[in-house]
Amino acid sequence: MRQKHLKNLLLIFVCLVTINIQGSAVASEVSARVVGVEGVVSVIREGNTTPVTRGESLYKSDRITTEENASIELKLLDGSLINLGELADMTIADLVYDPIKKDGFTDLKIATGAFRLISGSIAKLGPDLMKLDTPVATIGIRGTSLVGKASEVGKENHIILVADPNGTVGEVVVENSAGVVTLSKKGEGVTLSNPTENPNETKKIFKTEFIDDLAKQVPEIKYENLQDRQFRSLFWFND
Repeated sequence: MRQKHLKNLLLIFVCLVTINIQGSAVASEVSARVVGVEGVVSVIREGNTTPVTRGESLYKSDRITTEENASIELKLLDGSLINLGELADMTIADLVYDPIKKDGFTDLKIATGAFRLISGSIAKLGPDLMKLDTPVATIGIRGTSLVGKASEVGKENHIILVADPNGTVGEVVVENSAGVVTLSKKGEGVTLSNPTENPNETKKIFKTEFIDDLAKQVPEIKYENLQDRQFRSLFWFND
């Protein structure tokens, strides 16, 4: 009887391990989770468009769009937080992260819309491992917070470095075919309308009122420190 009981326990253990491995494999394919939705937000995946709901998983190559008066709040696999305002269009071009090997890469493409971003673990691993592509420039994120607005070529795109809620100011590199500039001061940013404009020539400190008006177009990020974000991301807590 005792031997049979041990066999049953062993069988249960093997099943749990198998489920955990399978679950980890599935979870590893997830790039982001939706932590907030307001209004009509859609995801375009493999040619199919479906509404986005809170708690939903997002994957590599997913394209997220918001309609008028709509917004979305996202938590990426590495604990990065990004919120989009109305009429936004963003694609998760690539996102891989291995917290054990301390390796990863993020590539987000924002075609239109205002955004707020607080970077997570990947940006701290190396200077070129997290990037944000807009129609006029590529932003290399080196552990920091941003507010900005992407627009089609010919219209103004804004990229502004801001302080984290804890007061830390990081660094970003803005680059296009015409030049490159590093932003390292609070409120420092660029305005570009064309990828042939040199970002170094438009670098300036933006007025607080302008930054606040831009930030109001996007939901405020519900901030928590990076350690908590990393822990929650391991289990994909959404609250």
